[in-house]
Amino acid sequence: MPKLFQILLLAFFLVPSRIFAIDGKDSVNSSPAPSRTRAREVRNYIRPCIYFNYYGTKPRAVKGTNHTLNSRLGDYSYAQSNLGCYVPLYTHTAFGKRDTTDVNTFHLLMTFNALTDMPKFSGLDEQHKIYKGGLGLRAIYGFGSQYVLFADISPYVVEDRFDKQQTQHVRLASSFVFNWMITPAFSMRFGGTRTFLLGNRFYLPMIGFRVGRLDSKFYFSFQFPRYTSFNFQPSPKFSFSFYSKSMGGLYNFSNGDSIYNGRDSVIQFGQFGVAHGVRFDFRTGPDFSCFVSAGFESSNHIWFYSYSFNRDNHLGPLHHFYDGRPAPVGFLNFGVTWRFGQAKKSTGNYLMYDIFDLNNTMDPGDNNSGPGNGDVTPQYDKKKEMRKVQYNDVVDLLDDSDLN
Repeated sequence: MPKLFQILLLAFFLVPSRIFAIDGKDSVNSSPAPSRTRAREVRNYIRPCIYFNYYGTKPRAVKGTNHTLNSRLGDYSYAQSNLGCYVPLYTHTAFGKRDTTDVNTFHLLMTFNALTDMPKFSGLDEQHKIYKGGLGLRAIYGFGSQYVLFADISPYVVEDRFDKQQTQHVRLASSFVFNWMITPAFSMRFGGTRTFLLGNRFYLPMIGFRVGRLDSKFYFSFQFPRYTSFNFQPSPKFSFSFYSKSMGGLYNFSNGDSIYNGRDSVIQFGQFGVAHGVRFDFRTGPDFSCFVSAGFESSNHIWFYSYSFNRDNHLGPLHHFYDGRPAPVGFLNFGVTWRFGQAKKSTGNYLMYDIFDLNNTMDPGDNNSGPGNGDVTPQYDKKKEMRKVQYNDVVDLLDDSDLN
């Protein structure tokens, strides 16, 4: 792991450790407090979480706008590994004036993300390995039993191993969302995002809705520009989904191998695709879950951008000089998630379920590969049907005088 990422990872765990030292350790397996010490209150609804996932494709041919560069680059494939974390820094809960079910709750979290992206061109002698990592903050405010405001700020550093010194660059992704839970079975989202997920820098609206309760056997979710999913939860431990989601990013790319015949030492590399697949999740319990997913990727693009060319020709900074279209290809995706510590009870609190859903599907780092919605466990009512009582079954228990 690059030294820069080691420093970011160390900072991520050191800062929250000071906060937990003040608030106390809310651990499921913590030993009982001494009799003279008052038990510390569980403060958070959101538990600290660490997740890791891997995504990879096979090589495939590329059809691009520059035939010479097509021949030189050759077939294209890429693999991506992502390590992410979030830790609650501050939680405040207040009850509304109407009753105890009207809860206003504010959550401030620190986020960390480290991604390694390995785009591979068969025609290049030395491959590029791209690192991306950063610390961020997110704030979530739920109020009025129906509404959630969500804000995420994710600054990060990108660099290319080919030439780390010249390719280091700071970028900032962000998202702001208003979530309106009209009923537990239907919610809508509106907002905006500054994203590099589509292989360029875009300011886009965010529009979405969900049909079905998050703790039910089935729900459908549509969130532009990130994903669409049909989710099935036949048991509290097992779930699966059919989905389509955006995959991609924009990175600094060393021009040390002269991909661009110009004076640029650094060019920009963008990639984008839509992954269509089926995902199987397994929860061993509240602390650990894992998943495996497979499918095919379509609508693929790779772009190269030259700042000097665009500047000399009075073009926008991210106007591409090469547009390659890789053929559709299969992919494999798998990952694991750990959650730890204790949290306040939230069973049946559908506003809190929407908060969990926003926090887990809007991943830090602008990669669209978060920990999954393991905070919400499906609940099934086990209602016992009363046996129909017939007169002949109870006649011996009745006395004629009771009927008078």
